[in-house]
Amino acid sequence: MVMNKEYFNIKDNCRQGLLKYLEKAISIIPIIENPQILDAGCGSGVPTLFLAEKLNGNITAIDSDTKSIAILREKVKELNLSNKVNIFNNSLFDIKANNNQFDLIFAEGLLNVVGFQKGFIKIINLLKRNGFIIIHDEFQNQNEKIELIKNYDCKILSSFVLDEQIWWNDYFKCLEKEISTISNKNKLKLFKSDLQEIRLFKKTPFHYKSIYYIIEKT
Repeated sequence: MVMNKEYFNIKDNCRQGLLKYLEKAISIIPIIENPQILDAGCGSGVPTLFLAEKLNGNITAIDSDTKSIAILREKVKELNLSNKVNIFNNSLFDIKANNNQFDLIFAEGLLNVVGFQKGFIKIINLLKRNGFIIIHDEFQNQNEKIELIKNYDCKILSSFVLDEQIWWNDYFKCLEKEISTISNKNKLKLFKSDLQEIRLFKKTPFHYKSIYYIIEKT
């Protein structure tokens, strides 16, 4: 666990550079008193803890990755946030929640994995009427995604793009620098997939463009 924790510390530290874009997305949503929030695909919880800091209410954080969830549990315990953040090692489709339960649902990267349409339909069913969704997704096929969102009686309040320059300056540059300082070979092995991703980014940076959608269920 020590090595894994060090791994997540480095990744999470670099991930902080992208939080300003989540803050921008949050600023577009009207203030909700004591909202019920779902962070779907929370990972090790960098956005989860940011939401806990910026918003009142309770957060349900779910992810199917056991290691990421273990790291988030440690963070929540250390920050004394157990009364505000409830953590479940489940997939989005296993979550035991009533329909129309949440005021705000945040999904970063999750719909890339489970499929945009399948994931969006599940999220919509969990969201209260006049509730809000923040989706951070890959940029590809955005016209089809926008059409799908509108077909489910939802209104896109705003959207904005994180281009490849943003991804390099605010994430990959930091990650490459941090990895370059690692001399322990066993520790370096943990970053094998990250080093591959950095190589792919440099080869085809335009593939890493992403987009935020800020959506209201009307």
